[in-house]
Amino acid sequence: MNKLLKASIASAAGVALLLGGAGTFAYWNSAATLDGGTIIAGNLLVSETDPTSAGVWTVNGGTAAITISSYRVVPGDVLKYTKKMHIVATGDNLVATLGVTPSSIVASTSTTANNSLAALLSNSAVLSVTNATGIVAVAGETNKFTVTAGSAGVDTDVTVTATITFPKVTADATGVVAAGFENAAKLGSVSLQNFTITLAQTLS
Repeated sequence: MNKLLKASIASAAGVALLLGGAGTFAYWNSAATLDGGTIIAGNLLVSETDPTSAGVWTVNGGTAAITISSYRVVPGDVLKYTKKMHIVATGDNLVATLGVTPSSIVASTSTTANNSLAALLSNSAVLSVTNATGIVAVAGETNKFTVTAGSAGVDTDVTVTATITFPKVTADATGVVAAGFENAAKLGSVSLQNFTITLAQTLS
């Protein structure tokens, strides 16, 4: 084989080696699309069943509705507010807590009488829920209910009742009888504009 031919063969081999070392030319590849299905998120919602209805106030176990803005509350009165709500909870492992915000009863304005009345009433507020499949009271805790969605989910109307008692205080913190303890709340006024029912996921 002459030198020219040998040189040509060597040059061709060199080109082949160079091509073989280039990444874009050297590797085969393939891809396949897998149908992994669809991921669907659940839902958690509490809303008024009828937003046009303001709910019903009653007093001292009576059935007749009262107009709360014109009713003058006195120590010993027990006020009840009843309202229908709609609850939706979907998610196979979803557990949520239904409750009432601590700041639902606040003084209309910051005065001694208003602040005193707000303190007396807010400490006595108790929430109850009826017609509530999948909703149970939390043992040992006031104003908390567990909503368990499960595989079937919860989608239901419930009746929510807030009971607010104007307590008759017969003794102070030391146990001493304090006649007229509630006097500071005379002519007081509280606002319920922020009375809020909450539904929040319970994280484990």
